[in-house]
Amino acid sequence: MTQAARKAMWLCLCCFTSLPAISDSACPGANYDETSRIKYIHDGDTLHLKDGRKVRLIGINTPEVARGNNAAQPFAAEASNALKALFKDNKSISLIYGEEKYDRYERLLAHGFTDNGENIQATLLAQGHARAVTFPPNSRFSACYLQQERKARCSKAGLWKKIKPLNAKKLNDTQIGFQLIKGKLKNININNKGIWLNLDNKLTIGIRPDNQPLFDIDAIHKMLNQKIVVRGWLNKSKKASQTIRPYYIRVRHPSSLHLATEFTCS
Repeated sequence: MTQAARKAMWLCLCCFTSLPAISDSACPGANYDETSRIKYIHDGDTLHLKDGRKVRLIGINTPEVARGNNAAQPFAAEASNALKALFKDNKSISLIYGEEKYDRYERLLAHGFTDNGENIQATLLAQGHARAVTFPPNSRFSACYLQQERKARCSKAGLWKKIKPLNAKKLNDTQIGFQLIKGKLKNININNKGIWLNLDNKLTIGIRPDNQPLFDIDAIHKMLNQKIVVRGWLNKSKKASQTIRPYYIRVRHPSSLHLATEFTCS
């Protein structure tokens, strides 16, 4: 197992140990890269600074607000309002940049903190307004964020009142987008293009070569014939006519794959 894989697996294991009490100091940060002023908040995980820069709060994903012909997703307004509430009295925000500082949309990637040091992402997760997701190399706070999500999920806070992992066997085109999906891992294929996991003959989970060093192959093989939960962006397969495994999710970090037994709240 590579050093990167050992580190990533340690982060994942931490997510399912006994959880500490959540406080305002959950997932604390230090040595901020900058402190700026917020101009306005776009949605639950995106905001604009006074100087015009757009910030994407990393490590989480919140429901999408309405855009063009696309209606708002359930709980989008609640997520946006929760973020706005954190800055009701003070528009100052401190940022810790991601190791990868910008995304393809030229948004600044960062962890955000209020003027009293409260981790914004951790708070939204603990309140049930967001779901955790890790994009390497921006894996700081990954284990802590999953802990906050777990607490909210197990107490059915926020979106977790109605949202639960989808059944892989029943996937359909209306579910395209960020999802948690549960199913049986039926097959594992490894080639020069990556690692390919077959979930219930309905979903292909892809781990591409650039992310492969983060994963423990032995741990993945132990998931074979087990129920697992995967998180990520559900897409249609590139082969539009494909009837076997017509859906696809790319997984970039081990924290996006869990045994279903580890995902339970009991």
